[in-house]
Amino acid sequence: MTKNEQFEKLYLNSSVNPILATDCPESFPLHWHQYVEIMALPHDAGIVTFPTVTVNNSKYILQPGDIAIAWSGELHEIHQNTDKQVVALQFPGNLISELPEFMPLLNAFRSIHMISAQNYPELSQQLHAHLKHMSELKISGTAFSNVEILISLYELFIALGTYIRNYQSSQAFDLAETSHQSLSKMTRACAYISENCEQSITLDHIAEQFGFSSYYFSRLFKSATGYNFTEYLTLQRVKRAQLFLADSDMNITEIAFSSGFKSISSFNRAFRQFRGCAPRDYRKYHSAE
Repeated sequence: MTKNEQFEKLYLNSSVNPILATDCPESFPLHWHQYVEIMALPHDAGIVTFPTVTVNNSKYILQPGDIAIAWSGELHEIHQNTDKQVVALQFPGNLISELPEFMPLLNAFRSIHMISAQNYPELSQQLHAHLKHMSELKISGTAFSNVEILISLYELFIALGTYIRNYQSSQAFDLAETSHQSLSKMTRACAYISENCEQSITLDHIAEQFGFSSYYFSRLFKSATGYNFTEYLTLQRVKRAQLFLADSDMNITEIAFSSGFKSISSFNRAFRQFRGCAPRDYRKYHSAE
């Protein structure tokens, strides 16, 4: 079976999809999708058979309080959830990957596939509290519940990101050469690029502004965010263009140059790369909503 045959097309009713224990399957074969999936066994789970989760050929036997994470595009499966205690969460990866404050932690996030309640009891408790809150919000169906679920998702990743930054020496959350001070500078650099992406920003300029050599900044930026400098700058320009396309009467040419692109062809190419459609199609979609 090829990886293409293992692709699962998900249709989420909202941007974040909490899956209740009653709806989580007893088993699901090896598959992948474009969403991040979190699978967790609550601390108070009363079970006889421990469920197993496999992510990228690594097998994890979930104990009460454990949390497994499969990131976008990663092969994963679940078995032996016979007691129907596992809860899950699915959401688009760009909810996290495109936020400047999370950017310097992306590779650290993606390196985490298992959070053991035994090894990280405090972190496990915090993350489970957010997962439980999201499930409760889904059940309630109250006004703005989807917004509150999204807020809770960000709070979950704030807790995880804070833990990573505070415990860099931990083997499971090792950020290698990235010091706390460097991470803080990288966070500010990402925010600066995002806020000024329409300008003619260069890697040398940003590196000098935040006290790095160009070579070291380039390596550190790629290591932390998973993007090289040019890719990240282009992504921020695409995001800027999205706002203009959805909420302005500017024509495509004006939007391209106002977002920092030097030509229509580079704008169209970048927009298709990051959003999967042409800018005109994106505008038509939002106009029809």
